[in-house]
Amino acid sequence: MLAAAILSLPAAAEAGPKLLLFPIEMSIPRTEMDFFAPAVGPSPAEQERLEKANAELAKLIEADGRYDLVDIAPHRADIEAAQPISECNGCEIDIGTKAGADLLMVSVLNKISETHLSLTVSLVDVAKSGVVSNSSVLIQGNTDESWQHGVRWLARNRLLVAEGNPQ
Repeated sequence: MLAAAILSLPAAAEAGPKLLLFPIEMSIPRTEMDFFAPAVGPSPAEQERLEKANAELAKLIEADGRYDLVDIAPHRADIEAAQPISECNGCEIDIGTKAGADLLMVSVLNKISETHLSLTVSLVDVAKSGVVSNSSVLIQGNTDESWQHGVRWLARNRLLVAEGNPQ
């Protein structure tokens, strides 16, 4: 009876690759006029949207079940010291190795204008130190709903598409 109960546990026996999901970063282009001004980061509203978008992406990945998300909390200091991860020249591989991850997801939200943004997500194989895939979506509107819609669309149509069933 105990053996039958153990055999019926689906997730424990078939854990997927370990995925380290780096927090989504925001890139705001600088113009010639900004050359002598200090770098500008996301507004407080955009910072909150980044956190919500990252939480939504993590929730969708977890619900899909093909990856085992790695807890980033023990590696937060390394991540913060290396930011922006998308420009750290391979430090993401070192952090991923230290975290025991098989794959990494590095995401950058480019603010093209006040109403147009582009979210690009790269899936990286830690052992091969190489990009497996790049996916992106154009987000029209700098609002909570447009960002969430963009994250959901990207997950559903690019990141979490069933093999052999491209959208």
